[in-house]
Amino acid sequence: MKLTRIEVFNFRKLRRARLDMSDKQTLLVGANNSGKTSAMKALRKFLKDRGGIDTRDVTASNWTAIEQIAGAWTQEAEADLGPLLAQLPFLDVWLHADMSELHHVAHLIPTLTWTGGLLGVRLRLEPKKGIDIKAGYLAARQGAEALQPDGTTDNGFALWPRDFREFLDKRLKDLFELNAHLLDPASFTESGAVAPPPLPPLSEGIGPNPFAGLLHIREINAQRGFADAGDGKGDDGELVHAASRKIASQIQPYFRKHIDPETDPTPDDVKALMAIHDAETTFNARLKDGFANAITELEELGYPGGLNNPKLSIATQIKPVDGLDHPAAVQYDISGDASGVRLPESYNGLGFQNLISMVFQLMRFRDDWMQVGKFKSQVVTPDDRGIEPLQLVLIEEPEAHLHVQVQQVFMARAHKVLRNHKDLEKEDSAFTTQLVVSTHSGHIAHAAAFEELRYFKRELPGHGVVPTATVANMKGLFGADTQTRRFVTRYLLSTHFDLFFADAIIVIEGAAERILLPHLIQHHYPDLAVAYLSFLELGGSHAHRMRPLIEALEVPTLIITDLDAVAKVDIDGKNVTQSARPRSGAAQTTVNQVLKTWLPGIEEVDKLMAAPPNKLCHTDAAHPIAVAYQTPQEVTQGAQIQVVTPSTFEDALALANAKSVTDAAKAKLACSMTRAFAKSIATEPTPENLAKALFDRLAKNPEKAAFALDLLYIEDIKALRAPPYIDTGLTWLASQLKSGEGAA
Repeated sequence: MKLTRIEVFNFRKLRRARLDMSDKQTLLVGANNSGKTSAMKALRKFLKDRGGIDTRDVTASNWTAIEQIAGAWTQEAEADLGPLLAQLPFLDVWLHADMSELHHVAHLIPTLTWTGGLLGVRLRLEPKKGIDIKAGYLAARQGAEALQPDGTTDNGFALWPRDFREFLDKRLKDLFELNAHLLDPASFTESGAVAPPPLPPLSEGIGPNPFAGLLHIREINAQRGFADAGDGKGDDGELVHAASRKIASQIQPYFRKHIDPETDPTPDDVKALMAIHDAETTFNARLKDGFANAITELEELGYPGGLNNPKLSIATQIKPVDGLDHPAAVQYDISGDASGVRLPESYNGLGFQNLISMVFQLMRFRDDWMQVGKFKSQVVTPDDRGIEPLQLVLIEEPEAHLHVQVQQVFMARAHKVLRNHKDLEKEDSAFTTQLVVSTHSGHIAHAAAFEELRYFKRELPGHGVVPTATVANMKGLFGADTQTRRFVTRYLLSTHFDLFFADAIIVIEGAAERILLPHLIQHHYPDLAVAYLSFLELGGSHAHRMRPLIEALEVPTLIITDLDAVAKVDIDGKNVTQSARPRSGAAQTTVNQVLKTWLPGIEEVDKLMAAPPNKLCHTDAAHPIAVAYQTPQEVTQGAQIQVVTPSTFEDALALANAKSVTDAAKAKLACSMTRAFAKSIATEPTPENLAKALFDRLAKNPEKAAFALDLLYIEDIKALRAPPYIDTGLTWLASQLKSGEGAA
């Protein structure tokens, strides 16, 4: 048995979101405020807590429709609550079960013809039995109007409830409850728009907890705030303190559930309890002797002695768990030999403490589920169904507790720890563990398989004034194109996963752009300087392979690439294609795959140089993607101003920053290409001659990275300006981020 899909509707940022579940672990990734926390809260409130939903959980843009529905209610007409319930939060859960698991899911089977496969359940807010929502709201409104017939005062005062939202702010928990309904498996669709399938006619529901005995849910919450200040409830309902991230605070509940010798004692437990009794007797004798003089002195005062007052005695009662109730209950041996030098847990590094603590929590979850040790005797009830066949573990932002060095270690081990039990290690185990992790960490995402990622992307408001989010499934993103899938997944594994958390993506050609673009952005593009940018270093021959991923992410993306012009020339009677300096009317074409096959989809250089209207970069009408490449730019050399077209980032930069290149060449260790560029700037008579000289030098032995590093030596890095084509692209990217501020 396994969870196949969970769809969230009308819950916070997730108006309509589909979360396809991986067999083992599913990672929720995305930029800040993209809906990951909304998804984790929805899973907790619908599946684990089975309640606790309030008006703040309703997608904000739905309130306009909700108020219209409530505003149309009258005393005479009978209220149809269907439209209202469709605007309130609900959750569709799809799971897969075999006929061998029929005894677990018999209450979820929609028809007697079911022979295994999908089962669907909808959990939604409904009025409690006997509650008339409409009558209650109208009565409250009439009461307020009777006391305040003139309505809202000039200073804004009005009696409760001013609207239906304010009514539900107070009454939602009293009026509504969760109820589950069965869904028709035939309504399940593999892909397509996220839309809730209709409920079967006359569906009455099967109660608020359809997964009792079926689903075992545990959770590790995110660490919010600057410190773990204050107390709170742990996953098992026990009060935990600020030190709860330490393993010492977790061993007591584990001991009580699985080890406590006072629960169903075994022969070994009896020996331990006898030893504790002997120690208690010996210690009490010492206490009696040690306090004898003090008690005698107290009795001489006339109190508490006498016929009617009990005599004072001091004794101890040793409980096995008490020996674990101190900060040094967990120690680390740091000696490395037989000397046994130990220090308390708090003396170890915080990152290692948290790693061990979180792993121990996962071990607790597993052992509680599998009823290890004495736990089974504590949970058996008259209607006990045994161990649940499916465990769902939710971990929210584990990087909040872990150093970078151990984030990948934890993610790589988490599911293995949850399965480290003799009944779970078998391939045909009757028990399934599924892990859901939300994260902002590229290191954690790096440790997961690409197909396990679910990308949360922010949507600009299309149905209201508040942004929402959708989810992109990385599984099957590249279809049957196995070569592209292999390239993209290997490229991401060898570099970084931070594009899944970025506000914008910049795809660049090589090292020179990677070195200099951050400086150009920092000093001249303030809107981009404060954004989380992800740089992908890909040559023009490979960037197009990222197209399915970039289009799926729908993050503003700027592709900075080279024109890569080639021309056919006659060499010794043979027609040969070779690299050429871009020139109009020279019958040149581009070999850049991005420009040829993706954006703008043009091969002729003349068309490419003339295509961008008003010198704007090419943009994708369906996605926030643009491409910037070398276009004609005005260059001043000597007394002449001419329009020339550079061939690469390096010569475009030199043409736009002649003084900076000259200054960089003065450094002692400046590379030969920087010196050659500076020499051409000083000696070439016209812009056309200068462009040709730079192109010829690049064709010999280009030292592109060294050239970029030389420019970092100049005294005033702010004087360095982006070439015109990059300036156009960065200006476009900044405008995209600014127009999408509402989605941040």
